[in-house]
Amino acid sequence: MVALATCVFAVLVGFGHLARAYYTEEYRPQFHFSPEMNWMNDPNGLVYHDGEYHLFYQYNPNGTTWGFMSWGHAVSTDLVHWEHLPIALECESDSTGNVLEMFFSGSAVVDVDNTSGFAVKTKKGHTTPMVAIYTSNYPTAHTEPGGAVIREGQQSQSIAYSNDNGLSWTQYEGNPVIESPPPGYEDQWNQFRDPYVFWHKQTSKWIMVAFLAMKQKLLIYSSTNLKNWSLESLFGPENARFGQWECPSLFPLYVDGQISNQKWVLMMAINPGGLVPASGTQYIIGEFDGSTFVPDQADIYDPTQIPSGSIVFQDFESTTSTFEDLGWTATGDFVGLGPRQASTVDVWDIRGYLGTGVFTTYLFGDIATGTVTSPTFTITKDYISFMIAGGSYPYNPLTAGTPDDNQVSFSLVVNGEIVHSQTGGNSEALVWRSWNVAGYVGQDAHLVITDVNTGPFAHIHVDEIIFSDTPKDEANWVDYGPDYYAAVPFNGLPTGDRVAIGWMNNWAYAQNIPTTTWRSAMSIPRKMSLKTINNKLKLVQQPVSTLSSLYTRTLYSRTYKSLLSGQTNVPVPAPYNTRMKLTLKFSRGTGSQVGVILRSNSTNSQETVVGYDFLGQYVFVDRFKSGDNAFVTWQPNPYPGRFVATMPTKPTDLITLNIFLDSSSVEVFDGLGQVAITSQIFPLDDSADVKLYSVGGTARSVSVVVNGVKSAWT
Repeated sequence: MVALATCVFAVLVGFGHLARAYYTEEYRPQFHFSPEMNWMNDPNGLVYHDGEYHLFYQYNPNGTTWGFMSWGHAVSTDLVHWEHLPIALECESDSTGNVLEMFFSGSAVVDVDNTSGFAVKTKKGHTTPMVAIYTSNYPTAHTEPGGAVIREGQQSQSIAYSNDNGLSWTQYEGNPVIESPPPGYEDQWNQFRDPYVFWHKQTSKWIMVAFLAMKQKLLIYSSTNLKNWSLESLFGPENARFGQWECPSLFPLYVDGQISNQKWVLMMAINPGGLVPASGTQYIIGEFDGSTFVPDQADIYDPTQIPSGSIVFQDFESTTSTFEDLGWTATGDFVGLGPRQASTVDVWDIRGYLGTGVFTTYLFGDIATGTVTSPTFTITKDYISFMIAGGSYPYNPLTAGTPDDNQVSFSLVVNGEIVHSQTGGNSEALVWRSWNVAGYVGQDAHLVITDVNTGPFAHIHVDEIIFSDTPKDEANWVDYGPDYYAAVPFNGLPTGDRVAIGWMNNWAYAQNIPTTTWRSAMSIPRKMSLKTINNKLKLVQQPVSTLSSLYTRTLYSRTYKSLLSGQTNVPVPAPYNTRMKLTLKFSRGTGSQVGVILRSNSTNSQETVVGYDFLGQYVFVDRFKSGDNAFVTWQPNPYPGRFVATMPTKPTDLITLNIFLDSSSVEVFDGLGQVAITSQIFPLDDSADVKLYSVGGTARSVSVVVNGVKSAWT
């Protein structure tokens, strides 16, 4: 047994009263939550109680990078204005400074019926305890006060309680309450984390879901008192399965607003293995009976099965053939070569492929360069799907074909133009990706695999190219951008008012973003529901309505019966040209694309582009030119890119995009809430022009409305 001390080197004086000084730095969000100073990552312990939203979060009290993990704490009455409170759970060390326990991610509940026995008597009865359930991460071997013998690097589940509404906390003397993973998974003792707990009314039990991160395995426990837990069942892996599974949550939502019809949503973070390099968040819809989660079969995507009626264009199984034998044309180092037996590709862990053959540019290490082009074909199906892996070196139209070109990509070419492109996700695991090509049906096209890069991870694997009427999906993604991770909902809210918050960052570069006294912000809080769209049940999200309390009067409003090709200035006064809500509505005309350009200068050498592509049927955010990309000093650089969310529409549809621009971020939601894209941006100067644009012709029934968003910190 050892004496404990806090890991905190210095404590902020006047917590909650210095915001005016802190919240004016470059890139400081004005309507997103960020810590007063230092590092923040996952939202933890989101709970609503007595009219207050409690936001706990992973926090380093000693610096602006990850470490000394503790639970920060803030409260709000409206999810918009936040009051900073003292650190809730502080990292602990021994008398010599060895870190004994860090407080990793978890959840919080209000124990209304005092099932835990943690309440204390008062003159009016007794308190209502708030209980935090979290992962104890133990960097140093030691013996806990309760007698548990802890190994170096161990992860276990523990609890703490508060009888003053979260202002002060007492750790349970019997911690950890779940010391080790269940039988059969004992070797995962250092990868067992992120408990999310909620009250299950039907069984009158507390339910915990936690992950064996490296096994992609969800553990479901139950308890009557928050102290003693019984394993009920396991789930996974399913869908996106090649990265660490972290930060689960399990919660019910009404289907299409019908109180009598409810489904359960399992939401989880994945890192690496997201839709874009590194971090992402997926969800699975199903049923939960208090012990077992059963996914809807429509929400499970078997990677070995292709859609009915698919045409297999190329499966790369002819490993004794050259590309030329297969009708493809090779250049550079790929001339005379062909598909490879996947088992002979000498990379660390190539996996996920179908059959035995695969296309790869990893031939002599990463030094091979050139192109391989398919024969021309006529597009007859609405989707092209394929499996892909490798380094993230996307096609960039600004540099393609120049000495600065470093792409390693798989692209679709129609009429001499690249209309879709995909790169690897910095992984050797092949995953399914799809392009909507309905707008090109009847046209001739070809595919080209390009590798002009000899840098680290500069290779690509491709397999199983198919043409189909429906996409071949890997997973359901909560957000299609790079910067939405570890999202969890608030406990304590009614099913019809479910709200979640995500960490607005990405582990691929989180510790390097160019902020100063603080690092990281949270997403806009989002109200979630389930809605049937195009015959499929989807998780839909919209910013909470209380955000409107920050909106200014309408600063700009204009409609166009027909918006001509080109760019049109949208005058927005400072400071609201750097923080605004912009609502864009439009329908298809003769053009191929419509959207807005944000944080632009007069020459468009700096800009962030948000738009909709009518032919490709997708919403996108393009941050290739958004500003500072150089804070990532290694290759492949996971930061630059164009982030795409497929959203099929009909020519007569009136499409709505709600765009929220803050000092260093943009979040995009379509009108139905089926698509969300979250992206950080770091403009290099104060350029803040706003422009409306159309490409290749007109867009019809266009309207643009701009409201400024006032600071939540003044």
